[in-house]
Amino acid sequence: MMGAFARNISEAKDWCSWWEITFEGKPAPVDYSSDADFWYNLPANFDIMDTASRLCDLTGDAWYLLSPEMENFFRLTVEKYIPRWDRDGDGIVDRADIDGRRGIASYEENGTTGYSAAADALALEYRAYLAAARMASLKKEPEKASEYLERADRLREIFCREWWTEQEARFYEFRMKDGSFSPKQSDDNAMTPLRCGIIRDPAQIAGQIRYLLSTEPETIVELRSYYPAMLWKYGWDAEAMRIWLKMTAEDYKRRDYPEVSYAAVEGLFCGYMGISADAEKSEVRTRSAAAAGEWSEVTGFPLWGGFIDLRHEGKRKSTLTNRTERTLSWTAETEGGTARRQVHAGDTIMICD
Repeated sequence: MMGAFARNISEAKDWCSWWEITFEGKPAPVDYSSDADFWYNLPANFDIMDTASRLCDLTGDAWYLLSPEMENFFRLTVEKYIPRWDRDGDGIVDRADIDGRRGIASYEENGTTGYSAAADALALEYRAYLAAARMASLKKEPEKASEYLERADRLREIFCREWWTEQEARFYEFRMKDGSFSPKQSDDNAMTPLRCGIIRDPAQIAGQIRYLLSTEPETIVELRSYYPAMLWKYGWDAEAMRIWLKMTAEDYKRRDYPEVSYAAVEGLFCGYMGISADAEKSEVRTRSAAAAGEWSEVTGFPLWGGFIDLRHEGKRKSTLTNRTERTLSWTAETEGGTARRQVHAGDTIMICD
């Protein structure tokens, strides 16, 4: 799937790929008429780059960053795609209403017009630069890696300084063509900056989450699916579990949407169990969301060609078994703080506060 997206980037499509791809590896006719007329949301290239980096972390497979097709996709996105779609030269891909469906500068599809930039595209572009820096580092290109990190930092600084409204304690979601910010609310543009980790200030994070939760009952299924993993990431455990249980209930409307099942799995393992990984450093990080008196356990979590087993007892004790061929550097967050242990292949280690 990732290879199909990467291979189909082309100059004829202004460095876009295909939006929907059939099992035969062709563009889906519903969204594609020709290279001059097709549907494309501009955050997509950035999403693919970020996803490739995260897949590399969980699988340990460098193909996602160093294969010829992925290297080419990363390079063309940074060197061609961004300059092509950043028409005002501020470093952020922008929107021209004349583009129609070919170059929508957001995942927002509810007819918003007159805007030049959207928060979701900006946040995902930030993640794309982090992924590009990682690829450059793996290729032993430190100058490029440094340049991409600087671009990512610049986007983060712009977003956190210029897009925040102190009066409403949230981030704006659309910047208009005259430089002003729209009061329009868009759940996708409110959620994505949190999911991408572009916000660092605790007060801004809390304000944005409160704002997002205030609109949650009306949020469409596709977007709400991502809330649990994101909320667990920031320690909003009760709200995360409430939404996760709602979206996995048998009577949940539109429960058969693919986002629901995939995001439910992500929420359970990467959110509730708190598992994250860094393949290059052989690091595993965990954080329990289990309440006092409760326990949670996963056995056979796939990692780097092997598995790990993890058990949490409340937020005070965690036990990890390493069934990979590597020595892991395990960092566990507990109520008492953060602790790090080396876990050799075949060993079981417990951390408690």
